[in-house]
Amino acid sequence: MKDTVVYRIDKENPDMKIINECSKAIREGRVVCFPTETVYGVGTNAFDEKAVSDIFYAKKRPYNKPLLCHISSLRQAEEISYLTEDARKLINAFTPGPLTVIVRKKDCIPDIITAGGDMVGLRFPSNRVFILLAKAAGCPIAATSANISGSISAKCGEQVIEELFGRVDIIVDAGNTEYGIESTIVSLADKPKIIRQGAVSAEEIDKVLML
Repeated sequence: MKDTVVYRIDKENPDMKIINECSKAIREGRVVCFPTETVYGVGTNAFDEKAVSDIFYAKKRPYNKPLLCHISSLRQAEEISYLTEDARKLINAFTPGPLTVIVRKKDCIPDIITAGGDMVGLRFPSNRVFILLAKAAGCPIAATSANISGSISAKCGEQVIEELFGRVDIIVDAGNTEYGIESTIVSLADKPKIIRQGAVSAEEIDKVLML
């Protein structure tokens, strides 16, 4: 059992001491739960395979279920993946925001994140606390929803504490999320295909891609 530290933070005016402590923890390979605009996430340094494996352990998540890479900039996306024209259109239209695009990964992304596949999901959360964390961490964050695998995704910090206290290193509680539902996931492996309907509608995506 881990000695979980809980930080309660004002999402409108975040304490930068907490942000810096948590971003340092992510960079060093500790597992941190954080808010996004959709649901709470749990993540760590995407380049640290041991740390990434700790996410699976904390969530009791099967290794054949891939994680996403949460990032803070287009430049970071280009460093870890091959972006198609459609990916760029969607990123420009909807991010930062509740959309995940699945694109071909570069070799720097460990196979444990993608369940051995060559595609990776990229997520650009718009939550202010997350953006500050990600920029300060300076690395892509391998992440997924902050709950035990199979449970309902957490919409507030208290739900994360109930589920994952003692299983992760840090929980950042910033109250309720904005949407309360997951991001929409679009695969760009071939023709654009919605894998999971979420906060961004199919009609909005079709309009941007002119489908």
